[in-house]
Amino acid sequence: MATASIDKVFLGVDVGSGSSRAALITDTGKLLAIHSTPFSTSRPAPDYFEQSSAEIWASICTSVKAALQLAKVDPSQVHGIGFDATCSLVAYTSGTPETAQPVSISPSSNFEDHNRNIIMWCDHRAKDQAIRITETRHDILKNIGGVMSLEMELPKTLWLQDNMTKDQWNRIGRLFDLPDFLTWKATGDYLPSRCSVVCKWCYKAGPESGDSSSHHNNQGWPEDFLRQIGLGEIADDDCQKLCGVGNEGQRVHFAGEHIGGLTMQAAKDLGLVAGTPVGGAVIDAYAGAIGTLGARMNGLSPTVDEARKRISLICGTSSCHLVMSDKPIFVPGVWGPFHGVMLPDMWVAEGGQSSTGQLIDYLTKSHPAYNEAVERASTSTPAVSVYEFLNRHLDTVAKNQLLSNIAYLTKRLHMTPDHHGNRAPFADETMRGSISGLDLNSNTLDGLAILYLATIQALALGTRQILDALCAAGYTIETICISGGLSLNRIFVKVLADVTQCPVVLPGSGGDAAVVVGAAVCGAVAYQSSLAGPGTSMDGLLWEAMARLTEASDVIEADQDPSLKRFYENKFRIVEKMQQDQREFNKIMDE
Repeated sequence: MATASIDKVFLGVDVGSGSSRAALITDTGKLLAIHSTPFSTSRPAPDYFEQSSAEIWASICTSVKAALQLAKVDPSQVHGIGFDATCSLVAYTSGTPETAQPVSISPSSNFEDHNRNIIMWCDHRAKDQAIRITETRHDILKNIGGVMSLEMELPKTLWLQDNMTKDQWNRIGRLFDLPDFLTWKATGDYLPSRCSVVCKWCYKAGPESGDSSSHHNNQGWPEDFLRQIGLGEIADDDCQKLCGVGNEGQRVHFAGEHIGGLTMQAAKDLGLVAGTPVGGAVIDAYAGAIGTLGARMNGLSPTVDEARKRISLICGTSSCHLVMSDKPIFVPGVWGPFHGVMLPDMWVAEGGQSSTGQLIDYLTKSHPAYNEAVERASTSTPAVSVYEFLNRHLDTVAKNQLLSNIAYLTKRLHMTPDHHGNRAPFADETMRGSISGLDLNSNTLDGLAILYLATIQALALGTRQILDALCAAGYTIETICISGGLSLNRIFVKVLADVTQCPVVLPGSGGDAAVVVGAAVCGAVAYQSSLAGPGTSMDGLLWEAMARLTEASDVIEADQDPSLKRFYENKFRIVEKMQQDQREFNKIMDE
């Protein structure tokens, strides 16, 4: 095989909601190749989303081998590997990657279909368990906005304990966050990432020094909290079931920190060289932040202080909003602050929307005119996606109505985007979406395009709510760094800029590649930290790699037209009133 004349190449592996991707970058940040392989999701009941770790690993192997071939890179040129994945829960028996077996999490098979051993991040089965945990009012809940989300791992773990027989529960030897499952599969070692266990498991990790009276300086699993919520059995076993790490003599790892090399079996599976350095994994949203927050603009890299005024918005199936600070800032309804989950010396707050791209898909595909739109898109010259067709159709409809901006097409149509609950800033999974302003023309092609636009506006207004909550608590946010599939949608990006009145920075790698490029940046850090040796400080390594290997491609500025700004201010007020009404309706019906 002919190989590229490149000394060092770094590999990023990204596992999203429906596919795994592998990307190869050079030591200057050039993207050489990217390949995606889909995998399946089972939905046996409403709010249940289940996957297979074996299928996901197989899809990763396919993607890595294909990316190597596309880039014409020899496996020996790959000097470091970084992994990211969704924060889904993986169940396994005890053992090594070669001997351990997946454990079913699926009640529809009476927990006997062991191919379904992952509770997906968006699975909402653990509603009651999340409510019980929130009702404890434990101090640690302050770090996740005061409310335990049913999308986190502890409610799902408690759900398994509550619903399995004793023998079924005891069969579980290890519960992983999916990113940490991947590094275990790759290296054979149980070495959880700080990103996963702090953000999704309530693991306590704070600065290495500081006020010893602060609860942030208490490192390790919160055993008193585990006992209070009903997981005392796990606490009594030194938390071995939680990723195989107890409190004695163990530590969690920073993003990209060298944790070991590929095993012989993993190297064979992936088509790589045994011993290739593997870095500490991150949740997929954090990989998107790594791939964008340090991006060079016009050849200039931001300082860390400047990056603290940027917010990373990763928008695909769902959306995450990540912002850094040099001190802990608590925001009701927003997850965090989490220390050291990205840059070792920084705190991160995490807002989010549980359904974004998924919501757009749902509302457009369920519309009576969707098939007509697909047909019109496929027969365009050249053919375009259905969403680009709708973007163009909006321009036509606005022109026909003599409107100066497509935004005004939704003057009488308003939406709240909470169809899958509200993650932030309300932290209320009982909230639901609503639409005001439907008429008897809503089922036409024009009606579909306008509904599609209203959905985009609702999502952008939801992001503004999150930014407002963050800024009110003490953050300064001046710029949005976007990544994910929706960053490729020109209407989505422009509406986002106009609604938030923030410039939106597009990544140079392409919006849908920024996340996996962020994982590759972690691969570069793994290589650098492997040279430095065990125990070397990680301070500065990740930021240097972010600033060196990522850049912006464009900046979309907000429209300053006073009429448009007033339009979105009015729409924002209407949406907030609709949400207030909807929450009040819930209270009335729960009486």
